[in-house]
Amino acid sequence: MAARRLWFEWFDSLKRYANLRPQEARALIYSILVIGFIITFRKWGISKDIDFFYGFVNLLGGLLIAGITLYGRLMLQKAAALGAEFQAEYKMWSLGLLIALILAFLTNGNLWFLIPGGIYLHFMPGHRLGWVRYGLNYFGVGVVALFGTIGNVILAMIFRALYSITSIELFYTAFLLNIIMAIWNIIPIPPSDGSRMFYGSRMAYSFGLGLVVSSVILLYSKIPVYITIPLALIIGGLWWLIQYIIWERHNYRGPY
Repeated sequence: MAARRLWFEWFDSLKRYANLRPQEARALIYSILVIGFIITFRKWGISKDIDFFYGFVNLLGGLLIAGITLYGRLMLQKAAALGAEFQAEYKMWSLGLLIALILAFLTNGNLWFLIPGGIYLHFMPGHRLGWVRYGLNYFGVGVVALFGTIGNVILAMIFRALYSITSIELFYTAFLLNIIMAIWNIIPIPPSDGSRMFYGSRMAYSFGLGLVVSSVILLYSKIPVYITIPLALIIGGLWWLIQYIIWERHNYRGPY
């Protein structure tokens, strides 16, 4: 009964608080526009000839998969935050998007710098239990940020499977977008998810790092995706365990 009540409260919180605020929606749209442009930078023609119709169609596809990626990972982070009675908000990193555009022009679209922004958590007053009852803390931020990385890995696996079935190039681009974004965002460069994890929860960072590294290796191998998913989770768990055995059990002083 208690578990059922918790699920009901969580779903109710999702309906009430998971919606994007106006400034958050604008930031997400700007990020989608820049990322969609970057990942289709080299797709404005065949060979050296520029074809604006061909490029525009590719740009629309890029915007679609950029939107699915950014919105999907953000919703997963919002859901995780609301489970701990926090409210996650996306904020665009203007400098990061500018750097991404400059690098795209300098490298002819060969280098994708994909740290468009980060999440910020807001304290939601109410009855609290466990590690959340003392208010907002770095541990909570780190754990919620981990779900952005998990979201990218899940989407990468889905799009990789779709590409294997259909051979549609757009699905392969979506796979690349998610796996490259997971790699960039595991690096502890503020305001990436990796920086939130690294400074908030070393255990969450170890799991996320193991998950990303193993996913990259496994997804580029010939192992079927349905085997890749549990293997990546197991390897991420092993990295978490190694971190605990080597460091955390001797030096852990609590999440605060």
